[in-house]
Amino acid sequence: MEYEQEFERDFMRRTLSLVKDYKGPYDASLLLNCLLGLLIVPKEASLDKIPADPVANLKNWGITPSSIHSFGKQTDKNQHPKTLRGIVYNLRNAVAHFRFSPLHANRVVKGFAFTDKSGFDATIEIDEMREFVERLAKYLEAQYES
Repeated sequence: MEYEQEFERDFMRRTLSLVKDYKGPYDASLLLNCLLGLLIVPKEASLDKIPADPVANLKNWGITPSSIHSFGKQTDKNQHPKTLRGIVYNLRNAVAHFRFSPLHANRVVKGFAFTDKSGFDATIEIDEMREFVERLAKYLEAQYES
């Protein structure tokens, strides 16, 4: 199957389809792979367009604010770590630098813990991750349509 001319937009669309349509035993792996793709592939083109929504609005993106244990410190590249944009930036670093680990319960992955060098620390359950990945994919795809 061939990608359309706008690779990034088609990638977002396909990722969203994968997340919505997959019904199988590897949902944790699929979600982590999709999150990786959404955080890495469009970084240069779209992630800087993620809104700087306050943490109080994080639930609108599928993540409970209490899932973020530490926002990490402000850096030159992440001026506002206590915003959605800052969290996305730190999640990107955690995933890209393999600073995450699965959380198990009864031999089933229930979520993932994410950290990065700035001190960011989050524990995101699978259901929240699915919602976040879907909303992020929709948002990023819309950035290519406008």
